[in-house]
Amino acid sequence: MLPRCAVCGLSFFRESGYYIGGMIVTYALTIAIVIPVFLFSLLLPYYDALSNYARYGLWVLFALPLALVLMPYAYSLWLSLDFWLDPWQPPK
Repeated sequence: MLPRCAVCGLSFFRESGYYIGGMIVTYALTIAIVIPVFLFSLLLPYYDALSNYARYGLWVLFALPLALVLMPYAYSLWLSLDFWLDPWQPPK
């Protein structure tokens, strides 16, 4: 991630703990995708053939990369929301 916007100079690294909201957005987006996919997977015929450990492993292999893929978008969404609520003006 770049430290500043190349166009306007907005710092992407705010104060400590700033991106906790972004982590919450990442978590919410991940859960919003994982739960419907999980419920759909219960309808699949081979789902009962897997052990509980295999099911858990498959869901971890699905959810962790999904969260990593969604993280930059969630952080950008969080930064955009902050910019919308409290507009930043570049120094003169």
